[in-house]
Amino acid sequence: MLSSIRIQLITVLVALIALILAQGFVARKNQEVLNEGIASASKAVIDVSTVKELERDVVDLQRNVLIFKENASKSAITRFSRLMVTINGKLDKLAAVNELADSKDDSNQILDRMREHLHAYQENFSQVVEARSERDNLIDQGTMSDITLLGSELDKALAQGQISAAFVDDAKVILIRTENAMLKYLMKPDMKFIQSFNDAIDALKRLPSSAPPKLQQRIERITDRIKNDFFKLTQITQGNLFLVNVVMAGSANEFLYLSGELAKKVSTDSEVITQRTYQIAESTQRNGELFSLFAILLALSAALFSTLRILGPIRSITEVFNKLAQGIQISNIPGSNRKDEIGKLAKAALVFSDKNRETEKLLNEARTMNSQLEDLNKVITESKVKAEQATASKSMFLANMSHEIRTPMNGIIGLIELAQQQELSSTVRGYLDKAAYSGQILLSVINDILDFSKIEAGKLKIEEVSFSLHSLFDNLIAVIALRAKEKNLSVHFTVNPKIPPQVIGDPLRIAQIIMNIGNNAVKFTEQGRIEIEFDGSLNEKGNLLNLSMRITDSGIGMSPAQLDKIFKPFTQADGSTNRKYGGTGLGLAIVSQLTELMNGRLDATSTMGKGSTFEVELPLRAFKNQPGVLENSPQLPSNSLYITESPLLPEAYCTQIQLSTISGMPIDEAKNASSLPDHIIVDVHEFSFFRKNISWLNSLLESGKSVGLVMESAGSALQSKYDSLWKGPLIMHPFTPAQFERFVNQVISKDASFEGQHFKDESLITALEGHVLLVEDNNINQLVTGEMLTNLGLTFDIAEDGKQAVQKIENSPQYDLVLMDVQMPVMDGYEATTQLREKGFTALPIIGLSANAMKEDKQSAIKSGMNDYLTKPIKQRSLIGMLRQYLGKQD
Repeated sequence: MLSSIRIQLITVLVALIALILAQGFVARKNQEVLNEGIASASKAVIDVSTVKELERDVVDLQRNVLIFKENASKSAITRFSRLMVTINGKLDKLAAVNELADSKDDSNQILDRMREHLHAYQENFSQVVEARSERDNLIDQGTMSDITLLGSELDKALAQGQISAAFVDDAKVILIRTENAMLKYLMKPDMKFIQSFNDAIDALKRLPSSAPPKLQQRIERITDRIKNDFFKLTQITQGNLFLVNVVMAGSANEFLYLSGELAKKVSTDSEVITQRTYQIAESTQRNGELFSLFAILLALSAALFSTLRILGPIRSITEVFNKLAQGIQISNIPGSNRKDEIGKLAKAALVFSDKNRETEKLLNEARTMNSQLEDLNKVITESKVKAEQATASKSMFLANMSHEIRTPMNGIIGLIELAQQQELSSTVRGYLDKAAYSGQILLSVINDILDFSKIEAGKLKIEEVSFSLHSLFDNLIAVIALRAKEKNLSVHFTVNPKIPPQVIGDPLRIAQIIMNIGNNAVKFTEQGRIEIEFDGSLNEKGNLLNLSMRITDSGIGMSPAQLDKIFKPFTQADGSTNRKYGGTGLGLAIVSQLTELMNGRLDATSTMGKGSTFEVELPLRAFKNQPGVLENSPQLPSNSLYITESPLLPEAYCTQIQLSTISGMPIDEAKNASSLPDHIIVDVHEFSFFRKNISWLNSLLESGKSVGLVMESAGSALQSKYDSLWKGPLIMHPFTPAQFERFVNQVISKDASFEGQHFKDESLITALEGHVLLVEDNNINQLVTGEMLTNLGLTFDIAEDGKQAVQKIENSPQYDLVLMDVQMPVMDGYEATTQLREKGFTALPIIGLSANAMKEDKQSAIKSGMNDYLTKPIKQRSLIGMLRQYLGKQD
């Protein structure tokens, strides 16, 4: 039965467990006794700590009493009350602990005496608080008020001529001496100050006076009352000092003495308990050592048995298996004659030896084949994944982004265009014009992203169209100034007055360049100023303009290493820039490539922590013999005045309108001038300056002067406040040359409502007729396109998918044209067009509508049978041009 290793091990384990249980039982009993001793020692330590805390609390009580004595702090009263509650709680705690102690009578007697002294200390402090309150009332309502009253009575009598000024002066000098003596006494209760006070009062009484008897009696009554009140004040102060310095100090010292006695007693008890605990610990340690000795002996026996009978043979068998695994053949296996589990394991090793050779051969063959297959599969998989990912990612990203962005943009731009056709105020129309322009800029950015691969390949097409720099300036300022106002940044926009306004180039790309740089300047500038400057020079023939655009900011700046990589695609100065400010890092890369495509030059300089400067130069064709953007602006009269200390107007602008900055005058000097000219320009750097001088400026207007204000940049709320308070001409940075010219006209004409010329797009004259089927699943796009058709005088029906469109055309084939969206549920536009052509509707014009702007999309539309293709967002001008080909009226 004992030949089995399992039974042998169980026997040893049972013996070990029995010994461990016995040791645990004895250890538990010893631990209980030890815990009792440790608990008693801990309680004694806590009692000593509590007594020490009582001593500290009493010292804190004394400190708060002294604080109150010095400055009558209410917080000292509050802390005193809290400390009293804390001390009483600790006394109660000690009393509760002493109820369980052996010598509780002595401790309780000490605690009772401590409570008595504590109660007396609290009552004395209450008397001190009441006396201090009475003293303060006596000062405020007695002595001080009487001194003030006596001074007032003397001034009144002097004013009525009842007494002489010399008497009043002498009396006030004595009153000041009296007041000083009283205040010094309050600061330091010394008898010499009492004597000084009484001497001053007596001197006041002895002062010769020619006052009427009635007045003299009143002065004596007030003087006596002052002296009596001060006497009461000295009595209260002396009593307070006695309570604090003698009575309360004695109570506190007695309390501290008793707490010391209590601490000695508790310490003595703690030493007895500690000694007892040490004895118990030593006894516990001896018992534990005996059981540990028995456990060690039994464990050694078990270890010796396991080593000789189990671990040794197993180690030998393990070495046999290791050799077999290494291909070494073994003829003699130890333990094969045993009848237990070791013998069975040794016989298994013999079988393993026979199978090992065959397995090793098969394994080598399999490894060779697997290695070849893994290499081949890895190459195939990586190539396939890369090809699929590159193709799918590019196609899906470009197609989805084009469709998903252009679909809502169609609604936004379309609704803005429809709103522009309504009767609107000039302000609202300006907002809509700028929103429409920003929409075009956004579309141009989207197109840049879609065509980024074309940019890299140098295939992006740059337009050559005529455009006005005034329009570029207006929209640039509208967008950048709006963002700068949100951060309260100062933005100054300056243009060389001689630059020709009409040029030939790509306005959207130029706007995209300057918008990207300007928006970055606003984004990375937290405070300070942004300078935008346009300059340029014509060639000798006058038909080529080298346009220079410079933007300088006072933002975060960049290091040389960061500056080297900002024009790389999808890269920013560093990772933290993207986390804090956002952005894709594509803007400046597009700026760099567009500048290169337009044969321009881009430079950037920056200083870390001080700001950056970006300068772009672009060659543009220009029309000959044009006046500059400000060369036709009117000039102010030669005697016009510029009130400024630091000019807000550029020097070139002042020269253009005949305004001298050298003879400028500060506003304080202008206010004192005997006469001022009829035309005045005033710089307003801050709203505080405006508010301070608004009355004077309005008086100039009322007197017939023409006054124009030049404002530093301000937020929308502050700008509204300027407009509400000032009715004369006003211009605020940043402003365009056209806005500056209008401002000058307002100053010259003395008419703040002068607007000048407005350039409006000519209304589109259309001559269309017909009935259209609009196939569109998006409600907003239905509204936008339908309203455009209505404005053009066309009637239309709506189908929400391709299937409905096929059914409507089959049931009622009176439509003159179909506007077919490409991507729709149920049936898309391609399939619907194919079915209509197959059903015989070959002459019906079908125009495809889609937010997909890739060249392949238009090719797919033509291939499906569509006549033409419009990319969303749909512009009314583009729609008219397309419809005129098919629905134009026949003469």
